[in-house]
Amino acid sequence: MKLRLSITRGLAACLALLGLAAVPATAQPATLESLLARFAALPGLEARFREEKRIALLAVPVESEGRIWFAHPDRLMRRVERPDPSAALIAAGQLRMHSGGRTEELSIDGNPVLRGFVESFRAVLAGDRATLERYYEARLTPGEGDAWTLALAPRDRALRGFVSTIEMRGRGVSMERMRMVEVSGDETITTFSDVVTDRRFGDAEARRIFRIP
Repeated sequence: MKLRLSITRGLAACLALLGLAAVPATAQPATLESLLARFAALPGLEARFREEKRIALLAVPVESEGRIWFAHPDRLMRRVERPDPSAALIAAGQLRMHSGGRTEELSIDGNPVLRGFVESFRAVLAGDRATLERYYEARLTPGEGDAWTLALAPRDRALRGFVSTIEMRGRGVSMERMRMVEVSGDETITTFSDVVTDRRFGDAEARRIFRIP
């Protein structure tokens, strides 16, 4: 049970981290290939998020707000500011989480489920279609105007034991909303605002932002 909770928390943190990724180009993403090409050009980003987790056993959703940063090619940082401060960092093959005065570290490379999950995120941010489609069935659907929807369905059996689908929606050059549906039926909806898609970090700033106590 403890292992499953750790993996579930890790997956949730990873999903929230990915959800921020906006694409820094001006053309409308008409295909999966063109969308990933714009992700590949992303130097870094920063944005605010609002997350709503709907759990079947709870009458009201669990809500949180905070900020996310991404530094190309693989550093992802998520800080919840309220109601309960916490932080999650993906870097150098590790997922580190800090909450309630405690820090937990999980090896991504040593955990097949987390590795597949995180590699899928890295593939999206890096514009690596081959890796993305190794772990997910990816389908991009254009909407009205410059809107688009990217649907991801896990291929790996172990990952399918936790996540049913991931759906990301955006307009033009940025992502606006991400929805994750778990096998249990619980779902997490994350919306993004104040997205900066050309964010670059100096050495001192990067050390300050991408760190866990």
